[in-house]
Amino acid sequence: MSKYILELKNITKTFPGVKALDNVNFQLKAGEIHALMGENGAGKSTFIKVITGVHQPNGGEIYLNGEKINIKNPNDSKDLGIAAIYQHATSYPHLSVTENIFMGHEKIDSSTKRILWEDMHKAAEKHLQELGAEFDPRRRMSTLSVAQQQIVEIAKAISTNAEIIIMDEPTASLTKTESEDLYRITEKLQKIGTSIIFISHRFEDMYRLADRVTVLRDSQYIGTWGVNEVSNKDLIKAMVGREINQLFPKTEKEIGQEIMRVENLNRKGFFKDISFSLKEGEILAITGLVGAGRTELCESLFGLAEYDSGKIYFENQEVKINEVRDAMKLGIGYLPEDRQEQGLILDWELDKNITLTALDKISKNGWINRKKEKSIAKKLAEKVNVKARSIFDLAKQLSGGNQQKVVVAKLLTSDLKVIILDEPTKGVDVGAKSQIFEIMSDLAAQGYAIIMVSSEMPEVLGMGDRILVMRNGEITAKMNVEEADQEKILEAAMKEKK
Repeated sequence: MSKYILELKNITKTFPGVKALDNVNFQLKAGEIHALMGENGAGKSTFIKVITGVHQPNGGEIYLNGEKINIKNPNDSKDLGIAAIYQHATSYPHLSVTENIFMGHEKIDSSTKRILWEDMHKAAEKHLQELGAEFDPRRRMSTLSVAQQQIVEIAKAISTNAEIIIMDEPTASLTKTESEDLYRITEKLQKIGTSIIFISHRFEDMYRLADRVTVLRDSQYIGTWGVNEVSNKDLIKAMVGREINQLFPKTEKEIGQEIMRVENLNRKGFFKDISFSLKEGEILAITGLVGAGRTELCESLFGLAEYDSGKIYFENQEVKINEVRDAMKLGIGYLPEDRQEQGLILDWELDKNITLTALDKISKNGWINRKKEKSIAKKLAEKVNVKARSIFDLAKQLSGGNQQKVVVAKLLTSDLKVIILDEPTKGVDVGAKSQIFEIMSDLAAQGYAIIMVSSEMPEVLGMGDRILVMRNGEITAKMNVEEADQEKILEAAMKEKK
């Protein structure tokens, strides 16, 4: 009998003009949690789709418990005991939890052909309780949190008797507490014999859960190691093909004059008494636990939501920001946390996305100058190092890191003085993170003032010049980066303001 429950040998998958997988090998042991890591665009998504039958490989072989198999479609994959849980839940929001769990394999009375709703509700409740969830399976999916929706996806996999579960970036949108709950559930699945492929950009996920880790780079298999046998440095080198000795590249710069000042800003239910200043060339890092009010503050500074009281000064003049137009006229730009929903039009080409905020520069009498549009987009895409075949690629075809760079390029079409970046590296691999940080450093050196919201302590300490810590809508600490450390920041993020 084979020592591997699942084995892929020399898997190759090509699309027109692109080799998405190039002789990739992978082995999964029974009852193992195996981490799969790599930069965005390394081939992880295609790898999942080959295993789940969405794509058929052009070459190579797949073995299940030592027997060669051919996965022709997703139903084949499900019948073989393979299930996938994606970063963005693939649920039906207007249906109940029970309906989502049993979608496609409902319990049906053999004689009447009617759906056995009560049996399904009881089974759904049993699966949820096994995972430590207490919500009613009759609830609509749309009423659940992201973490609860992830649990439903896992319950769905269990309901199909899956022996192999693929988890694709399951912690990307979860808080630390929710991530711990997911870790507990994943370890529970392992104890009952389920084999798990855990895809993540986060080293803490790998070290917390995995037995072994495999790295893909540029669509190729790089290597597999025991988690206790490999260092962060070695993994980064394997993923990006080079050492990143300085993940946080700070360019020499001068901090200039104050450009923006906020005094006692309030928005009922979200934040209160927010005061800070921002200088030219400065990176002001705002951190805190999820729900601290950081994003809501950014939205008010950019005119997406009105603040109730307080004052904002820009270049020593009191201003009122009632709407986005007011912020943009002043020279304030905003990169939202959810780039796919708020930062990009995914079905548009890159050039149109990049120049969307500069229509006045590329149009005359209602007609867009396509040559100018292309020229500006190409120049800015190159400036932020977007990796794409051309600026006519659709935004949805890019990796997460490159999508983020496109949003940054779009910001640079405007004449900005202040740039607000809300979680700029969320869901981005280590190589793309380094490039985004380099772009930020270059912008600061050019005199842009940057507000960076981040939940990641290393990047707060690595990129910030000054740090604001928020909790429950209030600033609980202000510190220069030289006097800050993770313990001080965490203490301020968890304590009540006196």
